[in-house]
Amino acid sequence: MALCAHAASPIDGSWIGTFMYPSGADLKVIFYFKADGDKVTGKVDSKKGPAPILSGSIKGNEFSFSVSVDGTLIEHECTLSGDTISVKVRFAGQQPSTLTLTRAPDIPPAGPDPTGHWNWTVTQPGGDRTYQISANLVFSVGALSGSYHGRFGDAAISDASFKDGVVAFTVAREHEGAPFVLRYRGTLSGDTLTGTVDIPPLDGAAASTIAWTASRAN
Repeated sequence: MALCAHAASPIDGSWIGTFMYPSGADLKVIFYFKADGDKVTGKVDSKKGPAPILSGSIKGNEFSFSVSVDGTLIEHECTLSGDTISVKVRFAGQQPSTLTLTRAPDIPPAGPDPTGHWNWTVTQPGGDRTYQISANLVFSVGALSGSYHGRFGDAAISDASFKDGVVAFTVAREHEGAPFVLRYRGTLSGDTLTGTVDIPPLDGAAASTIAWTASRAN
């Protein structure tokens, strides 16, 4: 069964299965796959929350990808056969496990999803200082949450939302004992977020709005 880059791939859509741990515990998982040429994107969802597919590639009826769960990288090697996908799962030096996925047409296909690790830079207004910023975003059951790392350390995001392709959140910060809030807003397009951040008066500079463009790590 050949896959065409200009038509829907047989792997596109929702797939469901149950992963069995060596301890005998089980975990219901739902995979959302989308093939584009020789690349595979999407996410996996379970009670542990959603996680984006990383380093996905496809050739013929075989494809592979990784997923990071609780800091552990889990590798998947997959073979498609009709409405079934056989998966070999490897992680943390354990012996490979197997998982069988079946097509689930009653589950809506994955739509735009900001879940993932994002990186961008911000240049201080009126200055030449550039700061590296990152955020881990998770979108699940219509709610956006995550964490933020910037100039003043780590913080959870607040007032977060994702609607009509737009991500919005705030970050509470503190500088020299004075609290302040950053207000982010960005539009999702593939693996890019483009938007603005409202910054209050800081370090003698006036309040400002700065453009930012973030890239999702693969």
